[in-house]
Amino acid sequence: MNLRRLFTAVAIAAASAVATHAQTTPLGPIVLVLPASPRTLALGDVGVTSRDDDVLFFNPAQLAVATGYSASVERFSSNVALTSLSAVTRFNGGGIGLGMRMANYYLPGAATTLPAAPTTIPGLFESGTTPATSVELSAGLAQVIKGWRVGAAGELAEDQDVGNRFARGLLDVGVSKQVFGSYTVGASVQNIGQDFEEEIVATELNTGRRESVNLPRMATLGISRGGPVGEFDLFGTAAVSWNRDNSLYPAGGLEVNYSWLSGYNIALRAGGRRPLPGEEAFTAGAGFTMDRLSIDYALETLSGGRIGNRLGLRIR
Repeated sequence: MNLRRLFTAVAIAAASAVATHAQTTPLGPIVLVLPASPRTLALGDVGVTSRDDDVLFFNPAQLAVATGYSASVERFSSNVALTSLSAVTRFNGGGIGLGMRMANYYLPGAATTLPAAPTTIPGLFESGTTPATSVELSAGLAQVIKGWRVGAAGELAEDQDVGNRFARGLLDVGVSKQVFGSYTVGASVQNIGQDFEEEIVATELNTGRRESVNLPRMATLGISRGGPVGEFDLFGTAAVSWNRDNSLYPAGGLEVNYSWLSGYNIALRAGGRRPLPGEEAFTAGAGFTMDRLSIDYALETLSGGRIGNRLGLRIR
C-alpha cells in the first residue's frame, strides 16, 4: 500500500464516519475534545504520529511503537480540572495501551436533560453548585502488518452528574508508517459510535420531544519528522482534522531539544491550531528529562483571556 492509497482510504472512511449535514446539534461528551497530555498540547495538540503512551487518545496504530507510563493534570479555572492517565506495554510484536481522561466541573443547576452537560469549552466555565464529570476509558491494540502499523481502541465515554448518567461505547481506528527514512505519517478516525438521544422528563416539560447530543467524530491525517541540527535535536509535527461540523482544523508544532549530558535533556515547544469554540490558537510548553523520567509543562490560550496550565510526569 502506498501513501496515495492510504489517504484515499482514510478519505473514504472519513466521508462515511464524519461527514453529515451542516452540524447544529451539540457535540459531546466534552472530555473527547479536551487535551490528553502536556507534550502534545504544547505542539498544537497534535498527537497522531506521537510515540508517547498518550497516543492512545489520538491514533491507536502508534501503540505499536509507543512506550511509557504517564499522568497529567490541567487546570482551566479554580473549579475545572482535567486528569489523564495512560500506559503502553509491548505485545506480540505490537503494543497494548490503557488510558483514562476525566474532566471535573460544576453545573449551573441540576441536570435533567442531555444538553445540561457542557458541549463546548466555554460551558465548563459556567460555575454552579452541582458537581459533574465527563469521563473516557480507553483500551487499544496495535500490530505491524507488512510494514504498516494498524490499531484500534475501544472506549467508554460518559457525562455524569448527581442524578444522571449518559454513556456510549466508541471505536477509534488508525494506521501509520515510517516513510522516506525519517518521516512518520499517520491517519485515524475517532469517536465512531451511536449518538446520544434521550427523552425529556415528561413531568417537567410535559412534552414528547427529544434532545440529542452528537459524538465529536473526527478524521485526522498527520506527519512528523525529527533529527539533529547542530547541537540540537528538532522535532516537527503537523496535522489536519476533518470534524463533524464539516470544517478542516489544521494544527502543528515544533520542539527543540538540547542534551548536555547523556540521559539529561531540556525541550522547548510551541504550537498553533485552528481553535475550537473556547480555544485560542497559541500553545507552548517545556520539558525536562532525567534518564527515564520526564516532567512536562504546557499552556494553552483560551477565550476570555483564560490560560489552561497542564503539568505531567512520564516514565519511559
